[in-house]
Amino acid sequence: MIYTVTGPIRKEELGVTLSHEHIAWDSQADESLYFDRIYNEGKINHLYGKLLPVFQKLYQEGCRAVVEASTPDGEQNLKLMQRLSKASGVRIIPNTGLVFSKNVYRIHRENYEKELAARWIEDFQSGLDTIDSVVIKPSHIKIFVSRGRLPEVERKILGAAITASKTVGIPVHCHIVEALTANEVFDFLESIKCDFSRFLWAHASEEADEETITRAVDIGMWLGFDAIRTDNHAKYCDLIKKAVKKGYYNRILLSQDYDFHEEIINKGNAHPCASIFTDFIPYCEEKGLSRDSVLNMMTGNPAEFYNI
Repeated sequence: MIYTVTGPIRKEELGVTLSHEHIAWDSQADESLYFDRIYNEGKINHLYGKLLPVFQKLYQEGCRAVVEASTPDGEQNLKLMQRLSKASGVRIIPNTGLVFSKNVYRIHRENYEKELAARWIEDFQSGLDTIDSVVIKPSHIKIFVSRGRLPEVERKILGAAITASKTVGIPVHCHIVEALTANEVFDFLESIKCDFSRFLWAHASEEADEETITRAVDIGMWLGFDAIRTDNHAKYCDLIKKAVKKGYYNRILLSQDYDFHEEIINKGNAHPCASIFTDFIPYCEEKGLSRDSVLNMMTGNPAEFYNI
């Protein structure tokens, strides 16, 4: 099953999916939204009015699902997401993830990894919240790894995510932007016997380091080519062509990594949140990559990865 804010679905029902987007990112979000399930109705109404046209546009262009990449401490708002999904017809896939500040590690170093894993397992087994009689479960664990060498606290976070994944089957969606860091992550994950078929390297396209991508493919990992913007079509078209040529196109998740709310604020109705459909896919067609091949990647691959 794939768990959405309107309930679980079979993977065959998912449809064309954007696999890494932010509905309304806020790094200063109030964690009571997650811990106490306290919703600001005025804020929800405001955001709903701004964001509904975005989701309606996505649906019009053929998008049927969006994966929320903002963690619970980054303003993942389940009530807002459910309203948007019901009104637009676009399914939204929520997550659990890093909801404790890394500073907590200084205080709870001994049990930090166990506490994180237990919390994420509980989120899946009992649900993040119940809204309109729907028990909303996460369909991925979203975590972040910073640039540079891998610190001990991030090893604990990775370990917790893999423990939770092994326990309940939920996949791990991990932000990594540097090849150097990625290789350290791979080494660590191999040491704890990670099931790489349940692990997504988000932003593998950032540096697009061929050697590191080859290693990731060889160990069975999923790759996020997930920042397709209006100014980098050539880069992403070439990356997809290379994946097709080398036979790992079925391990790629495509997306744009937009903050929908920020784009609406900055650009209004001229926002690029559906540009993967209106601009990028036509560009790919001009360069010899068929529309169906791209849409098939956006359908079958996320259906496989997010299925639990």
